[in-house]
Amino acid sequence: MRIDKIKIKNFRGFKECEFRLAPHVTLFIGANGTGKTAILDALAVGAGSFLLGIDGARSRPIEADEVRRESHAASGATSIETQFPAIVACDGVVGGEQVSWSRTLAGVGKRTARDRAIANIAEQLLKVLRAGKPSVLPLICYYGTGRLWLQKRERSLATVKPTSRTAGYADCLDPASDEKSLLRWFKTMEIGALQKRVPITLLDGVKAAVSRCMENWRRVYFDVPNDELMAEDDKGHFLPSRLLSDGQRTMLAMVMDIAYRAAVLNPHLGAEAPAKTPGVVLIDEIDLHLHPRWQKHVLDDLRRTFPNVQFIATTHSPFIVQSLRPGELIDLDGPPEGEYVDKSIEDIAENVMGVPQPYRSQRMQEMMQAAKEYYQVLERA
Repeated sequence: MRIDKIKIKNFRGFKECEFRLAPHVTLFIGANGTGKTAILDALAVGAGSFLLGIDGARSRPIEADEVRRESHAASGATSIETQFPAIVACDGVVGGEQVSWSRTLAGVGKRTARDRAIANIAEQLLKVLRAGKPSVLPLICYYGTGRLWLQKRERSLATVKPTSRTAGYADCLDPASDEKSLLRWFKTMEIGALQKRVPITLLDGVKAAVSRCMENWRRVYFDVPNDELMAEDDKGHFLPSRLLSDGQRTMLAMVMDIAYRAAVLNPHLGAEAPAKTPGVVLIDEIDLHLHPRWQKHVLDDLRRTFPNVQFIATTHSPFIVQSLRPGELIDLDGPPEGEYVDKSIEDIAENVMGVPQPYRSQRMQEMMQAAKEYYQVLERA
């Protein structure tokens, strides 16, 4: 699955716009309030249209409060009018087919119209799956800024019973992370490996994905006696995952969730499920809680670990921008004045992200300006 183009009309703050997306990574930048998260929400509506053909999965409609509004003044009074229709339209590849589809909210009290083009493809994949034939289901995930694990830890994690592969779509468009399903699956796999005394390739694939993406951490595993997820760093030290830093926990939660969903959706791929599963992953503020050193390579880590996934993300970090390749940046403030590929952090901050004189603090700039004005007064005296 891949989204090549998205058109948005009367959605959130956008009257009408169109964006072409790169096949592997697309990064949106812009000042606060320019609509970066709104675009991800629109993409969630578009990608979520696939779930219309999956029984039991929840798609993402256009909500009533997401329809754009305009203010009109007449005779000294102001009215706020909702602008219909609100439309999210996409072009892309789904199930190996080139397809166009759209979702429309036409008026007050109406429901978001369904587009059968993408739902039909999902239904066909579901029929193949139910017949027991090998089929690859695409991954769809959305990670918002609330993705840090904030849930209270359960006292005891129950194991999970075998279920449909479509369980990999459970809450996949909820921007907040839910660790419980992931940890229950992890615990079940670890116990199964211990009982059978043989490695479980699906579990090994998830662990390998985490190892490739987690800076300074060698592996994770579920400690059955202590009933919690443990992490081992590259020096051989062990620590419960709940005690990791916010940046480490945020990244661990996201990478494990992507790998876990790939394993559930496509168990027939075994340890290669994370690498061979295609899909669309949306990430708001991909630099969230990450040290600049980690920001410089986090996108490359994700590319390497999930090579068939299309990542669409937002950021305020020049270090993230610096790691991009040509054609992967969309600036909502307008085309950048300078190139960003292989440029210095100062060049990117000033010419791409519009930060004046990034090599000096605001206080220093104010002091220099004050000194300049002082000497001008002396010269005139």
